Amino acid sequence: MVYSSSYYIAEIKGESSAYYFLKQFVCVAIGAVLMLFFMFLTITIFWNFPTKKHKWLAPIKWVKPYWALLVLGVITLALVFVPGIGVNINGSRRWINVGISIQPSEIMKVALIVFISCSIGKNPKKMRSFTHGLLPFLAILLVVCAIIYKQPNFSAIMCIVALVMCMLYVCGAKLTHLGAIIGAVGIAAVVLVTQEEYRADRISAFTDPMSSWQVKQSLLPSALAAFWPRARQQHAENALFALPGIRLYLCHYRRRTRFCGLCGSSRAVRHPHLRGIVAAMRAKDLTGMLLATGAVAMVAIQVVLNIGVNTALLPATGVVLPFISYGGSGVLMFMSMIGVALNVSRQGHANVPAKKQGLRPSLKKNRSKEWRK
Repeated sequence: MVYSSSYYIAEIKGESSAYYFLKQFVCVAIGAVLMLFFMFLTITIFWNFPTKKHKWLAPIKWVKPYWALLVLGVITLALVFVPGIGVNINGSRRWINVGISIQPSEIMKVALIVFISCSIGKNPKKMRSFTHGLLPFLAILLVVCAIIYKQPNFSAIMCIVALVMCMLYVCGAKLTHLGAIIGAVGIAAVVLVTQEEYRADRISAFTDPMSSWQVKQSLLPSALAAFWPRARQQHAENALFALPGIRLYLCHYRRRTRFCGLCGSSRAVRHPHLRGIVAAMRAKDLTGMLLATGAVAMVAIQVVLNIGVNTALLPATGVVLPFISYGGSGVLMFMSMIGVALNVSRQGHANVPAKKQGLRPSLKKNRSKEWRK
């Protein structure tokens, strides 16, 4: 799909027709190596360095890896504002250039998943308290969102907030606390949307789809629906889907493969999510369960948002379609987290980790006595 939707625009820019495809292929190859690395990595390294096995790590034995990863993520977010390192494209600073282009918001998603999983995995009962449980994570989330908002990258904020809310819910936070937080987030989102004209225009296009050229193009494949794939495609159509900032690869895929291919792709997307949920349920400890849950949520949230934008069920935004949309940073982070989920699956068993940690799930009263002990 990357080659089919990008070769025309690459030729217009004087590059080889396979220019974008080859760049993406290299990122996928590196991502596959990272996936295998994290699949066989000793997962305890996320919360403690192996100082007993490796004596040279003794000077930093007081450092918690998940804290170090969080600090690294915040630093990379701040680097986008440093002249010479941050890259300004169309008025947005979302990338850093250190020989290769990196999107720090993708690193931040992984850092938050690891940090929340390792922090709560040690003492899950603290999540029943707002002050000692939720408040520290909300403070970190607020700092992260404030930095990303200055880039600006509103779609990344949406994904990160949704990801953190999912993980806090799985961690056992009270629904009343989460409801109040989601309400505050909704109010803040309305205020922030009205402050920028282009965001307000997207809301207007959402309420009146026929007034937006981009929305009409995303709905066109559904209007031209057929069962069998198309053998050929006009060059001018391909240029639309390769334009920077337009995440309509799913529309291009629907144009190419029609109903037959769309059914196959929906199953291909659904199966890894179901397997990830099973891996989380069978994790040997709570930290592993949260890591697998975060990996699944990270992918699922962006799939839902991207499909919603492509079908005009959500306002237009620049959320990438995992594993398909062009972009190296996203592919590397997605495949790394899939490797972590596979690691949890390899070490898992049929027991539910919540019972070991003393968490009390939503059970009937006559079944909840053992959880009070």
